[in-house]
Amino acid sequence: MLRSILLLNKCAHYDTRMWEHFEEMGLPPAAFAEEGVSLWEKLKITENNISIMAKALSSGWIDRELDGCERRGVRIVTFRDADFPPTLLKIRAAPLLLYVKGAVPSLCVKTIAVVGTRRCSSYAIKTAREIGARAAGQGWNVISGGAKGVDCASHLGCLDAGGATAAVLGTGIDIAYPPEHRELFERIAEKGALITEYPAGSKGERWHFPRRNRIIVGLASRIVLVEAPYRSGAMITANLAAEEGREVWAVPGRIDDERCCGSNRLIFDGATPLIDLDSFFGTEQRYAERTLFDDDAPGMGRKNLQSLSGDEKRILSLLSIHGGNTIDNLAGEAKMSAAEVFKIISVMSLRGLVAMIGPGRYSLCD
Repeated sequence: MLRSILLLNKCAHYDTRMWEHFEEMGLPPAAFAEEGVSLWEKLKITENNISIMAKALSSGWIDRELDGCERRGVRIVTFRDADFPPTLLKIRAAPLLLYVKGAVPSLCVKTIAVVGTRRCSSYAIKTAREIGARAAGQGWNVISGGAKGVDCASHLGCLDAGGATAAVLGTGIDIAYPPEHRELFERIAEKGALITEYPAGSKGERWHFPRRNRIIVGLASRIVLVEAPYRSGAMITANLAAEEGREVWAVPGRIDDERCCGSNRLIFDGATPLIDLDSFFGTEQRYAERTLFDDDAPGMGRKNLQSLSGDEKRILSLLSIHGGNTIDNLAGEAKMSAAEVFKIISVMSLRGLVAMIGPGRYSLCD
């Protein structure tokens, strides 16, 4: 299976949905490579991508790729492997595989994504480093994109404080981009992981970076936008996070600074403002220490809960554990239809148990 998935991934345009389409044919995994062009045409793979795979297959690229990964100490984890990050499988357009240098499984629990612009202010650098350092001290992992500016600062803050961090690259795992981050990437691989879906030797094409952002979102439970213009890769990441039901936080910035327009806009649209690190890192602790059914839960005493149905209690429990969430995400977690969840949310909003905190996002009332 690995060889066939590697071959499809060589195109760098397809995700798990194409492989699932192939599996619907009932053929064994090896048939994807063995059947070749005739099968690929049935799958409606584009002519250009068929050419890429045919050339890779005839030239022995798969063996060279596997040998190169072994030499570099890089693991290839496909989405069908048991140790593929489960949170990443839940996103739309999940990657077919990950090239991993380091230990990705340990980074899938309590992970914060810190994102922002490359051309950031000194304040953003300071803040990103502090978030990274505090995360390390609180037992959180940090994930970012390894770029200049906010990404780099968050990685360094976490590493210098003895924590684990991961960088999701927009290049092959053997390429340092930007080149001056080579030493940083070596440190990251030692304490956390370098991660990419792109084959070895892949250069940093412009479209690679927005595409890799979905992996950052998929591996994190929280996303913090430190500083970013309205049109930026960091904003793409934050919007993806909201769509996938992740917690979205943003650091407030000056209203007269273009570099802060995106982060300020996120707050206006419902993201939680990160106004102090004690509150930010204390949130998870409060969820862990106080269950929905505690007598002292604000506004949620036993008397209020006695009249609730099982489905209503289930939705409230999910909001208590995960914080603000979307109807679709709640429906997926509760294994209910979106219409059923919307009806429950509407009723509980009228009862003062739930409130809208942003477009399409709901949270428990304080």
